[in-house]
Amino acid sequence: MSIEWINKEKNTNAVTIYINNITLSKQATSMFDNAIGVVVGFDTANKNIVIKKVTKDELEKKEINKDDIYELTIKPSFGRINNKKLIDQLAKHLDIDFQKQVSYKFSAVWNTGLKMLIVDTKEVAKNA
Repeated sequence: MSIEWINKEKNTNAVTIYINNITLSKQATSMFDNAIGVVVGFDTANKNIVIKKVTKDELEKKEINKDDIYELTIKPSFGRINNKKLIDQLAKHLDIDFQKQVSYKFSAVWNTGLKMLIVDTKEVAKNA
């Protein structure tokens, strides 16, 4: 008998954009422990969404304006950023249309040095 064992794949850092929120997979959310919120940006050169962890220390040192911080709600199996205006801005940058498609799912990579999640909007997520 010749058996080929099939390895269980690790979960990916997946980010899904809906009309009213951004949902992060459990794997992606795990990178945001000790965060009091996040700031979200768009890398116009690479067309990537950037979600940066904000810590209490950064806020106290006034490294980040508190008005720029989005709340990240963390549940046992996902994380969520609810903000319609944010989604509208990202939809313009990405040229996505929620009339055509309910959600858009992308892969992401955690950048340890910069403490941010880089969402590759050119690559559709696998195994979310």
